[in-house]
Amino acid sequence: MSRLDELQKSMVSAGFFPEKKYSQNFLVDEKNAEDLVASADLTKKDSVLEIGAGTGFVTEKIAELCGQTYAVELRPELCEVLREKFSSAKNVDIIEKDFLSIDLSTISFSKVVAAPPYAISDDIMYSLFEHGFVQGSFIWQFEFADKILSPPGSSEYHPLSVIAQYQYDGRIVKKVSPKAFFPVPNHFSAILSLKARKKIPPIRDFPVFVSWLKTLFRFKNKTVSNASKQLEKHPVAGVSREKFTRAIQMLDIADEKVFLLEPEDFVELFELSRE
Repeated sequence: MSRLDELQKSMVSAGFFPEKKYSQNFLVDEKNAEDLVASADLTKKDSVLEIGAGTGFVTEKIAELCGQTYAVELRPELCEVLREKFSSAKNVDIIEKDFLSIDLSTISFSKVVAAPPYAISDDIMYSLFEHGFVQGSFIWQFEFADKILSPPGSSEYHPLSVIAQYQYDGRIVKKVSPKAFFPVPNHFSAILSLKARKKIPPIRDFPVFVSWLKTLFRFKNKTVSNASKQLEKHPVAGVSREKFTRAIQMLDIADEKVFLLEPEDFVELFELSRE
């Protein structure tokens, strides 16, 4: 029986179907599932967080290789399928919750493997970046994966690009055809691999950093000096306008365009500007 046949059989028996409001497109291609899991370099020492477990197609492959799997799934019907499938598995915990409502500090995981809903891709990555992880393997819409890796100066350079590239070394493992999913989406996807960089200073006050970064990127085509003036109109709690102005001069970046700054520049500028 093919993976698509298995999925459709589960849909009938459990009484569920993919819903647009969940932006659900289930991975049903064996090779791409294997590549997704393989790019996480799993060992029995690893505890893995899986986001969007669905019917457990990828969960099976994760559980075979790692010590502990935390499979997060929102829909109750799918969680019933998962509980039945993994009823005898000692290394699989099913977490029936909206991922964004979970306090990640309550889960002990080192790696992430995920083929989650694309509609909340930004929120998922901000949450994971704040918590941190050793290594992650994700399937995202191709354009989103490309945005994560977009370099300074590119049109797609984004606050998520800054954070991802400061904290992680990333690469696109492969492009994934729409035919690898059910229902078939109208876009290509990509397997994105992220490995934590070593010996980098942590980003302190992460939520404040994100808010400040998003504000700066509203004026990404302006010079840093001109963008700083906009902070008077759009102040960010936790960031000193006066310290920010001094830091710009200290780092000699007043005339640089915001979208040309390296990730390390943003982190250093923020550290010097914190109240």
